[in-house]
Amino acid sequence: MINILMSRSILGSKELVNELEHVIKKEHKVAILLYSFFDKDLPTQADYEQYYASDGEYVQKMVDSFSPYGIPSSHISFIDYYHDSHEVAKKKIEDADIIYFPGGAPDLMMKRINEKDLKHSLEDHQKIYIGSSAGAMIQFKTYHISKDYDYERFSYEEGLHLLQGFSVEVHYRRRKKQKAAMRKVFRAFHHPILTIPDDGAIMIHDDEITLIETADVMYDHRGIFR
Repeated sequence: MINILMSRSILGSKELVNELEHVIKKEHKVAILLYSFFDKDLPTQADYEQYYASDGEYVQKMVDSFSPYGIPSSHISFIDYYHDSHEVAKKKIEDADIIYFPGGAPDLMMKRINEKDLKHSLEDHQKIYIGSSAGAMIQFKTYHISKDYDYERFSYEEGLHLLQGFSVEVHYRRRKKQKAAMRKVFRAFHHPILTIPDDGAIMIHDDEITLIETADVMYDHRGIFR
């Protein structure tokens, strides 16, 4: 299993391509889970369909991020929250080599995954899992949400049982709220905490962690690392 964690959709950047071109191959098939939207942003099915339109900017950006690896658009499928049944979504997951979780609302994404009974399907296949922001967070058995513009309070949430034993702080900008959140997490779990600024990424392959660009270790097992 390989997990790739980002804060922004920078998969197609030169820096990440250089790091990941030996992992992501042109023959790979990709399934992108379109479950991470905020209800306040897309309150109706019509809003959802317009935002995630196949010829829309958002979807095209995700498709384009795989083109530097030689993956054609014909190898990319989207798991639609409104239109795909459990069976259809499960088949797309099973057929894919790469599962991509976009950014957005991690708690709502997990709520919809559970609602559609896809949690075990996503966990049971040893694939390449790629996530941006919320999509990075939900790959952890337990993850935290730091207080920010979208979330009024700090919280712990249950994600997918893919990663455990450390935590990440996405969109790291050295903000006081982020540092306070990490202190709380370390006091609770006493495990490493890694930071992912918007131009950084982390790859975990068979429990070996690779820090890419500006990703860094904030806490080790003993406490503050830097």
